[in-house]
Amino acid sequence: MLNLRNALIAGLALSTVAATAVQASAQSANDYNYIGVGGSDEGFVINGKATLTDNLSLRPAALTEFDDFTFLIPVTYDFNSPSQTGEDQLLPFAGAGLRVDTEGDENVGLLLTGGVDYRITEKWVANGSANLSFIGETEFDFILGVGYSF
Repeated sequence: MLNLRNALIAGLALSTVAATAVQASAQSANDYNYIGVGGSDEGFVINGKATLTDNLSLRPAALTEFDDFTFLIPVTYDFNSPSQTGEDQLLPFAGAGLRVDTEGDENVGLLLTGGVDYRITEKWVANGSANLSFIGETEFDFILGVGYSF
């Protein structure tokens, strides 16, 4: 059952993701932000992207099966589009950060992530990522989602 501590942590993570909506930006290749929803092998996901510089972004995510929460807080390097046609639809990224679990004795560990955003339209982004984390034992998970770009 959802307890107060988990609810507070979830609220903090969701407000962090929602805070990315405060920034408005020009829509060049890597200069976009989004907030989205999706799924993973760990359950429901709320994720986002906040552009920090031309090629660096913060990509927070909250994963839940509604009995515990996992928060991913990576900083990523956003590669330039591999497209040779000038269409910047496929945008790969890789990075590292922290994974925070609300369950168990070991709650914080290193996170390595890599994935791709696919610009469906100027306002919609499909995203996928693979995440390798080190909390006690090594864990691998993935996220697939869709986000509203602004």
